[in-house]
Amino acid sequence: MKNKHIIFLAIVVLCVFSCKQKQENPPIQKDPLPSFNDVQSKANIMAFVQSVTDSTSSNYVKPIDRIACFDNDGTLWAEQPLPSQLFFVFDKVREMARSNPKYATESPYKQVVENNLEELLKQDKDKLVAMIGEVDSLFYPNYKETVNSWIDTVQHPVLNRPYASTVYQPMIELLDYLRANQFTVYVVSGGGVAFMRAWQPVIYGIPENNIIGSTFKTEAVQKNDSIAVVPTSQFDFYDDHMGKVINIQKTIGKKPIMVVGNSDGDLEMMEYAFTNNPHPTFMLYVNHTDGEREFLYDEKTIAGKLVKGKEVAKKNGWTIIDMRNDWKTVFPN
Repeated sequence: MKNKHIIFLAIVVLCVFSCKQKQENPPIQKDPLPSFNDVQSKANIMAFVQSVTDSTSSNYVKPIDRIACFDNDGTLWAEQPLPSQLFFVFDKVREMARSNPKYATESPYKQVVENNLEELLKQDKDKLVAMIGEVDSLFYPNYKETVNSWIDTVQHPVLNRPYASTVYQPMIELLDYLRANQFTVYVVSGGGVAFMRAWQPVIYGIPENNIIGSTFKTEAVQKNDSIAVVPTSQFDFYDDHMGKVINIQKTIGKKPIMVVGNSDGDLEMMEYAFTNNPHPTFMLYVNHTDGEREFLYDEKTIAGKLVKGKEVAKKNGWTIIDMRNDWKTVFPN
């Protein structure tokens, strides 16, 4: 009987010791943003997400209202020396010029074929925009396959990696982190919506109906019992500055609680989300300060200038990512 008491006491001691060990050595939490250095921007992001997902917090936001809107060019992937969609359009124009003299002799196609960017930028803007829409329409109905083949195989002219690998690794991790915390993520970009919807569902994991962008007019065409929506080269809506605000309200129907961008073109949707929002908000800018691993933006940068947005961000206490100092790595390995 005495031996049984001793064995029982030994088991109790072992259980208590085991429980104490578990309390003293809790499981190590995996870092959801490993490509960030341990900097203030990372701490701010995680503090916000933890606050709005904690049901005991006064800042708690129900999953249905956890909406995050991201710009694309310069925010989720590289946009220099020109937005990548333009390089896609240029490649397709050169391809068509091999069999159609129009694209080798008429402006603005001629300047594209000659790789004369300086003269190209002097051309009528409406013609330049129409050229983008023309490529969209001419490569229909195989547009999606054409874009994805180009994204996966063609090398960026400066970064020397496929365009599919010019996405920012820290931002891919941020998208995953938000989704893991029941955020609904949207892309709200000035880029062409058809171009973005071709590849972003695979690379970003964002469904097509959550991708908002600039549009060209379409036509509904009926053949027998089948109806198809066919793109045209006629421009419809520019999703930048106030256009982003309009499209957020039109498509989503409520204000996001988190907005991420990199330029003055994103400022209006940030101000829209930040003001008179019934929920806590988080505004995040990506500042391109890394001329070695990516691009150093300045006053001569064609796309993605951040001047007024930076002033407003500092005034309102928004978070700004310093790419050079805040990111361990920029692109996927």
